[in-house]
Amino acid sequence: MTAAPPMESTDQQALADEIFRLMVAQGGLFAVDAPIRQSLAHLTTFMARRHQRDEPTMSAAIEAALRDDQRFAREQVDGQVHFVTSRQGRYVARDDTDTHSFRQRLHDPEQPLPIDDISVVVSTSRPAITTVEPVFISDYWQVQVGALAAPEPEEYASEGEQPVTEVEPVPLDPLGGAPTPSEFVLAEIEAESAEPDVQPEPSAFAPEPEILPAAEALEQAEPSVLAPEPEELPVAAEAPVAPEQPFEAPRPVVPEPPAQPLEPVPPPPPPRSAYERSTVFTLADGSAIDLRRPLDELLAEHGPALRQALVEKIEQDPLGRIVSFGSRFFPEANVINLGKNDLRKIREYINERGEPLLDSELIADIFYHNARQSDYEGWLFSLNYRLYREKDFEFVGVEGVNLWSAKGLPNIGGKRVKAAEMGQLTSYLVEGFDDSAEPDELELIDAEGSLTLTLPFFSWEYGVLPLTASIQALLPPPALPDQRSAVLRFDSLQHFSSTLVEVRYPTGNRGGWLQGLEEFFHEHLVPGAVITLSRGTEPNLFVIGYDELEEHEERILTLDEKKNKLGFTNFTYYAAVDAGLLPNQTRFPRLNRLKSFPMGERRKAEMVLEHVAEVMGEQVGSREAPRYAVKLDDLFVAFNVLRPGSLALIRHLIQQHEQFEPDATTPDLFSFTPALSGDDEDEEEEELSLTDIMSDPEPTPRRYGGRYTDDDE
Repeated sequence: MTAAPPMESTDQQALADEIFRLMVAQGGLFAVDAPIRQSLAHLTTFMARRHQRDEPTMSAAIEAALRDDQRFAREQVDGQVHFVTSRQGRYVARDDTDTHSFRQRLHDPEQPLPIDDISVVVSTSRPAITTVEPVFISDYWQVQVGALAAPEPEEYASEGEQPVTEVEPVPLDPLGGAPTPSEFVLAEIEAESAEPDVQPEPSAFAPEPEILPAAEALEQAEPSVLAPEPEELPVAAEAPVAPEQPFEAPRPVVPEPPAQPLEPVPPPPPPRSAYERSTVFTLADGSAIDLRRPLDELLAEHGPALRQALVEKIEQDPLGRIVSFGSRFFPEANVINLGKNDLRKIREYINERGEPLLDSELIADIFYHNARQSDYEGWLFSLNYRLYREKDFEFVGVEGVNLWSAKGLPNIGGKRVKAAEMGQLTSYLVEGFDDSAEPDELELIDAEGSLTLTLPFFSWEYGVLPLTASIQALLPPPALPDQRSAVLRFDSLQHFSSTLVEVRYPTGNRGGWLQGLEEFFHEHLVPGAVITLSRGTEPNLFVIGYDELEEHEERILTLDEKKNKLGFTNFTYYAAVDAGLLPNQTRFPRLNRLKSFPMGERRKAEMVLEHVAEVMGEQVGSREAPRYAVKLDDLFVAFNVLRPGSLALIRHLIQQHEQFEPDATTPDLFSFTPALSGDDEDEEEEELSLTDIMSDPEPTPRRYGGRYTDDDE
């Protein structure tokens, strides 16, 4: 292959201009005089592909074009050639040499003071202290010189640790008594304030004192005085010390024990010093914790107990020097104060956005703080701590995600069912009738982070889900002890939509529930649909989905809000359903005869069960003595049309109800005998026939739960 001819010299200027524009575009965000560097190898590869030339020829052309151009400077670093330019043309290195700095002017003034005025310089030396002040000598040094007895060594919790070496006390008087700390200080003060004729203390090279025998020491001591005064102590004779002997501190007089035993005055116990503190910490329950163990082992074994002990100590502080929010603690003196104007701005901003907001959003949008600032963590804690103490704000977040709702924000899920009514309808969950999952199943749900459940009619109609034990195992627990609710976000990956869901936690004898899914249920699902809830990437983010099947069309139970009456409507749906819980007209033709009681009456579970048994049961008695046979599955489906309930709750109600009797031959079959009253009218039961169905006017069909007409198609 023949190499392409070299580029003409007339094209060098055009090539240089092209490379200059390329490098200026590369440094478009640079300063005007900042250097823009590019290697010859990179320029050759790019320009060779662009001009369809071989790299050796293009490299030579670039060298020739940029060598003569004043806008480029050539550098060679580590054997590679680089060309440097700037947005304004040729790059000129900046000279940062400081020829006139403040430091130079400070130390080398132009007009220094003369030597006569040097007295104006302030001296930092302290004047000599002419007065003698008493100074308390610590127990440690008194033990070292033998003035005090060493403390008894304590037992060690672990083996292999060396005990503290004991120091035998050395008495300073012939009778063996040692002065107390106060007497020792007084002796020091008296020695300093004594007259000049008092002999000074021996220096380091003073002659070694002579040790007197015990008999002579007793003769010199007063027999009637048990503890003589310091000035009455015998002075030992001095002996010369050879110059070549090493340094040795003076040794006090050590008398021999007296001939007759005397009872010396015992010295008071010395105070406990810091280096003798015990490393064993005892909890309130009596558990002993050795603080010398590794931190990881202590937290793994006693983490909750230590945390509880720390929280109790912080709460018992009368000054309140440390405050807390959730699991975080902060010094109260460093908490940033928020005024009424700041709180008003926060409340108005939350209401303007129309949904609960994160603490980080409030700080960034209102106070213009970001995570790069040094006081950002203090702002986060201060904002959460202040809002938690205000009645116009409510914490609706979870651990790790701090969400705040404000007074005036619209409710999530509408007002079709009041909170007090839903708390009573779901009270069976806290009364021991929650049979949603077994303990091992709850652990599996928590580990996998996913849950599959069937949608009853009541949940589908009102967009609520009872907060069963299985759902609680999936959702995060409350972040604060007195937290009433939390707001989560449910994403539908199948429909690219997102829905805010409010979780109401159980309180006292009222159960919990989830609300806010009514629009999603009516638009995409039908009663009896099988849905899946999964955890998302954030603690407050979850994913809701279902299995899509082929198109199905059936007459399914619905509620007419205007007439407050149940009826069957044509539905076209694509979601997988549980055939046993689907309230269709084919299997449950009597469901439309149920009365839509007010929510206040539906909380009476016994009354609802009696009404369901009369409507869904087969007449096996006579007109004068009615008696109905009903299956447990039919009772469960019809019961969940009017209110939420579990199989365990229905079984309990049947066992406690005297009018229900189990069938001896068929399991889960019961007979119900209603109580007779004088107000009952004799009405014949109207059986639903195919002729009645065909004679009914064509109801409005629904697709995915939403109504539509033929014109919409």
